[in-house]
Parts: sequence; structure tokens; C-alpha cells
Amino acid sequence: MKKNRRKNRIITSGDGGFTRRDFIKTATTSLAAAGLLGSFPGLAFGAKEYTFGSASSAGSWYPLAVAMSKIISDNVPGYHVTGTTTPGASRENIMRMDRREMELAWSTANFLYKGYEGLDPFKSKQDVLGWFSAYTGIFTIVARADTGAKTMSDLKGLKIGTSTPGSMTQLGNDEVIFPAHGLIPGKDYQSEKIQFTDAVQKMIDGHIDACSYFMGAGVPGYNRMADSTKLNFIPIEDSAKPKIQEKEPSFYFCNLPAGTYRGQKEAVEYVCLAYTTCCGAYLDDEFMYKATKAVFENLDFITNASAVFKETTIDGVYDGMPVPVHPGAAKYYKERGVTP
Repeated sequence: MKKNRRKNRIITSGDGGFTRRDFIKTATTSLAAAGLLGSFPGLAFGAKEYTFGSASSAGSWYPLAVAMSKIISDNVPGYHVTGTTTPGASRENIMRMDRREMELAWSTANFLYKGYEGLDPFKSKQDVLGWFSAYTGIFTIVARADTGAKTMSDLKGLKIGTSTPGSMTQLGNDEVIFPAHGLIPGKDYQSEKIQFTDAVQKMIDGHIDACSYFMGAGVPGYNRMADSTKLNFIPIEDSAKPKIQEKEPSFYFCNLPAGTYRGQKEAVEYVCLAYTTCCGAYLDDEFMYKATKAVFENLDFITNASAVFKETTIDGVYDGMPVPVHPGAAKYYKERGVTP
């Protein structure tokens, strides 16, 4: 037997194939008939099988999806949730939820917004709702101090690392953040479309002058830069904020706390974007209420899967959330005193 990953189907030696859920259904019926169902708690009789999408196995989303799936399966009777990798990450997750191949998932806020509204790269409005904002990613803009750049305007004429071509970070930089400050790539600055690890080394070696990458606060790459060369942390300007949010409504603004990196003596205001969870709009209110309750009453367990989840709090569930939240989840938040 081999698995066709593209279609998520199990193919037998015969001509036909069946989905994972067909397999679970068949296996459950057979085990029940044999009186062995109790030996397989993951196949509880009559349980609905749900899937929780993440991204590649190398990132934080997959272990978090697995941990959250276990918490929900253990605390919401009648449901069994499985965390799975999805190479296409946010976009794939949203499209598969719309097709009802997946019920819960991770997504960056901008892709969630575009899916909900039916904007490019989606061809139509997707049948999804928000669940909660989990933690913040920050477009952290720094320049080598020896360039003398201290403001966005000072970046004109410099060579700036902006991330790999077509990535969310590169598009956010070259199509939204820098143009909002009057800086056009290829005209006012040279956009170096390189991955973050390369940008770190090139900043240290002096082969690029500045960089802007979408990361959590305190990531090792920026620590390495700050430990190896003196940096100026470049804040966004108030005049650019309306233009940024007009272009990307899911972007918002927050401070990188003072002292996050060596030499950063003051808080710096940057463009931010929430890492969010989302769900199928068609999911039952009671399930979403109980699933949400299970997650927020077991935050310590989930944080063990990835430290980024330590930022997740009940008070921040709406921060940067660009679409309506599922009413079942909203009911739980309201009971905890949290409203939009």
C-alpha cells in the first residue's frame, strides 16, 4: 500500500482508492464488530474525525497542531482530531477547509483575510472563520550603523534584504511597507531577495546595508546580527500607517520591546501581523465552544510543543484578527470577559 500525498488518498493494489476518513470509518466498523474497539481509543465508536492543518514539519505550527489536536480529542467527547502537515501552509489550509477536507488550521492573518474576502490568490470567498490570534510576527527593519541610516527615508540608495521572491515577507516589504514610505524597489533601493540565513551573514559581512524580515521577537538570527555588528533599528513612520493598512488591512502596529536585541535601548514601532488559527464556518457551535475551552484551559501543555505559544493568552484572541470569529469560540471568550 502506498500513499498518494497530493490527494491525501490511500491507494491499494487494486484500481480504486479511498480517503483517510473512509479508512477510519471502515476500520472502526470492523473493530467494533470484532469487539476490539476499546483497544484503539483514537477510533472511538461514532467519533467525528477532524483534521488540523499546519505547515511543514520543520516549523512551529505542526507540533502545535498535534498538541492542540490531542487536547481537543481528550476533552471534547465524540471528536477525534489529527494534526497534519500541509506543505502549502496558510493558502492550502484555507482552501482545504473550504472544500471540507480540513476543519481547523493555522494561517497568517493576511491569508485568512484574503480567503474570507475571496481576494487573490483565492478565486472565491472561502467558507472559513477566525478562531483566535495566537502570537505576533514583526517586520523587523534594521540597518548597519555604519550606513548612518536611522529613519526609513535614510534607507534610500541602500541594498536591503527583503526575503525570497514571492514570499509573504518579500511582498510585504516591496509592495506595501517600503512604498508606503515613498521607497520603490529597483528605483530607490536595491531589494536583495534572499533567505533570512543569508541576510544575517551578509549583514555581518557588510555585503548588504539593511534588512527587513517577518519574525517573532528575539529570534536567533537578529540576535546574531546584533551581537556581531552595531545596528540601528528603523521604526516605521506615522504618515505611512494609513497607506499600509489600506493596502493590507490585516497589518497592524506594535512595539518591539526595548532590550530585545543588543544595542536596542528603546522600544521600536514596527508593522506586525498576527499568526492566527481558523476553522470551517460550518462547524458546530458546541464543538467550537468546547474545543476553545479545552485549548485555553491547557495552554501550558500546548506551549511545551513550541515556545512561541507562550505569547498566546485569552486577552489577545482578537488582536490582529482580520475576520469574524466563530460564534462558538466567541461565546467562550465572552464568558471569560473578552470581546472584540
